[in-house]
Amino acid sequence: MKPAHVIEAVDARRADLFDLARELVRRPSVTGDETEAQQFIAACWHGIGLTVDSWTPRRTDLEAHPAYCDDGLPVDRPVVVAQWGEGAPAQPAALILNGHIDVVPTGDPDRWRIDPFEGHIDQGLLHGRGACDMKGGLAALTIAVDAVIGLGVEPIRPILLQSVTGEETGGLGTLATILRGYRADAAVIAEPTLLAMCPVHSGALTFRVHVHGLATHGAMREGGVSAIEKFWYLWRILRQLETERHDAFVHPLFDPAALAAPLSIGKLHAGNWPSTVPEDAIAEGRYGVLPGESIEEARVEFERAVRAASEADEWLRDHPVRVEWFEGQFESGETEPGAKILTQLAGAHQTVIGREPRVHGVPYGSDLRLFSRHAGVPTVLYGPGDVQLAHAADESVPLEDLVTATTVLAMLICDVLDA
Repeated sequence: MKPAHVIEAVDARRADLFDLARELVRRPSVTGDETEAQQFIAACWHGIGLTVDSWTPRRTDLEAHPAYCDDGLPVDRPVVVAQWGEGAPAQPAALILNGHIDVVPTGDPDRWRIDPFEGHIDQGLLHGRGACDMKGGLAALTIAVDAVIGLGVEPIRPILLQSVTGEETGGLGTLATILRGYRADAAVIAEPTLLAMCPVHSGALTFRVHVHGLATHGAMREGGVSAIEKFWYLWRILRQLETERHDAFVHPLFDPAALAAPLSIGKLHAGNWPSTVPEDAIAEGRYGVLPGESIEEARVEFERAVRAASEADEWLRDHPVRVEWFEGQFESGETEPGAKILTQLAGAHQTVIGREPRVHGVPYGSDLRLFSRHAGVPTVLYGPGDVQLAHAADESVPLEDLVTATTVLAMLICDVLDA
């Protein structure tokens, strides 16, 4: 297939691409409530002639798997896989194009300039929750397949499209596709990477620390022990742990000056009365897992640091900090540098854009780890939008990024089918 024909085919579907991305944003799908949006994408894929498999996983289908994460939400939300082309039952597909339909909550609505579910287009940007993370990517992979179908290509091996749930809280949707038997030679997840190729990511563990103090009247502060002050002491120890871990970490796809596996606190609750020294502080956060490091190794190092902090403090020695691991427990994930999909995607990118793609690792978890670690499928993140805008107010994605990503994915599909 000539590149010019692929470019023209996608360009002819610009309006369809923008409309689809906007319609996806307009269907709220905060993790745990993705059903309506999944029904919409299933109907869309059926409408372009794909064979659609939509099912509701059960907890008993997933919970025995080592990658299962209990996010505390119902498991029975639909997962959708569409297939273009026929293949032998035991033969893997040629390519998986994967995206997650779930989004994070919008937060304070007053911080948004517009309704986060309006799907507003303005000055070359699509605005709204999920615009870049990652309904824009889902729209791109859909229109990429539709454009190639329109070119009259007949796939000799299937191409699979996947719209999954629960990615933000542990990846139950993608895990369900793996356990249902879906496999391919390679996979691309259309996460917002600013059109960079990202074949490696860090992991992340959700933790809760319980810090105990001694309550007394605030006017008699010196007779109590503030759990907030003890947490602040612990937090400085944990930040030092983060520094030491990164000082010892080297990877060719990570900037040595950047945090590859950040440790951060997302929630902190302490005390029960303004004039009382707080007797308890509970902090929840995420602890990064370095590429090449196991979850067990990361936990041991974290718990060792917390235990050492407790033993070094006179109060905490007798009232040690307690660590609890819960919800998302993301392994790190990596695809080998020589994987064929990386060469193919880089070639498609260069054909469309005229230069080699940037290649780097990312400091957040993704479903790449499930494909690479548990399905033997070499996988790369590649998609439109800037992840720094994800999970934030006024999330947006540039329309031209959507077009470029769609064109590259369409070119990749043609290359994979020609290989």
